[in-house]
Order: sequence, then structure tokens, then C-alpha cells
Amino acid sequence: MKRSLACLTALTLSAGIAQAGWPFFSEDGLRRGTPEFYEARAALPPGQRQEYKYGKMWPLSPRPTGPKQPFIHKYHTAHYWPYPYVCEDRASVLAMCEMQTYNGWMAATTLYDFHFDPATHELNHAGKAHLRWILTATPEQFREAHVALPGSPEVNAARLAAVESEVAQLIGVDQGIPVLPIVADPVGRPAAEVQKIFSDALNNQMPPSITYTPAGTSGG
Repeated sequence: MKRSLACLTALTLSAGIAQAGWPFFSEDGLRRGTPEFYEARAALPPGQRQEYKYGKMWPLSPRPTGPKQPFIHKYHTAHYWPYPYVCEDRASVLAMCEMQTYNGWMAATTLYDFHFDPATHELNHAGKAHLRWILTATPEQFREAHVALPGSPEVNAARLAAVESEVAQLIGVDQGIPVLPIVADPVGRPAAEVQKIFSDALNNQMPPSITYTPAGTSGG
């Protein structure tokens, strides 16, 4: 009699559990632990959900909404943290480094005022040597000739044409490199200006102001 009652009770409970779906089925009808169950929740964001209790929001800051992650997904998030949330930060740092690298090579491959003859606006000896260095020593991805423009359209056109002509003479028209105008000032100062600063400092320095007074002798 007791065994029959126990079997009847077990059948009743099993039928009730199967009808309710808990703990084997989730609220969306997918069986817990199946690949379909986890795939349906793969995109759920990690983190504690915000709840309203005792007149307060717990926690205070806005949190993800929607169903909570399954336990195994919480473990996956903790195991690989902070990925993928660092990907955007790393990309921004790399982009900044690439920009700084490009700006550095752009400054190194720029032809300034002192690379040109002030009367003819042709490349002088220093300008030709620097252009030859650009064509032979710079990495291929940064191999561009930049011309700092003084502002006058006639001078700008003459200097760009002079650089393009020199490039064609050195490596040919078919293997030319881009010649790009930019607005830039040279980093540093011309050697003549630096020499003048040191010469003026040397010529205008004050004479020594420490006077020498010999010590007196004492009689015995």
C-alpha cells in the first residue's frame, strides 16, 4: 500500500514538473543544457542586472538589461576578461601610433625653404641630397616627397615642378613618387642662425668681475 502511494505521488509530481517545465526547460521552451539553449543566450551581455529593491536601484549605475547569463557563460566572460572590451582601446592606440609614425616620416621627407635656391627656386645641393635620400633610404610605404609651400602661387608651382623634374631625372618618370604640397615649418633652426647666436653670446659676454687682492705679509 505504501509502495503504491509512493509511486502515485512520484507520477503526480513528475507530471506537474513536466507541465511547468522547471527545472529542465527554460521560459522560452528550450531544454536547459542543450546546444540550442546556450546558442540562444550567447549574445547576452555580461554583468549584474539592475534591480529595484527597498526603494533603491541595485546597483546605482546603469547595467545590462534582459535575462541573466548562464553560469558557464559567466565563467567564459571572467576567464577571458577583459576581451573583447579592450579591442577598441587597442585599435585607438595603434591608430594614434600609426598617425605619429606617418607624421614623423612626413616631416623627414619634407623639402623646406633652405632646400631651394631663393632666386631660381630650383633645388640646391642640400635639396638634391635630401631628395636622393628620400628616394633611396625611406621605407616604401612612406616614400613621398613633401614640399613646404611659402604661400606665393608662382613660387609654389615652381618648386613643385623643380622637385618633379629632379625625381624624373633620378629614377625616371615611370617609377616616380608622389610630390605633395604641405604647409609646414622646419623643426629646428638653420646652422647660420645657430652660429650667430653662439657668436653673439661669445662677443657680448661680460669680462670677469672677480678682483684679485694679494694677501699681505706679516713681519716677524
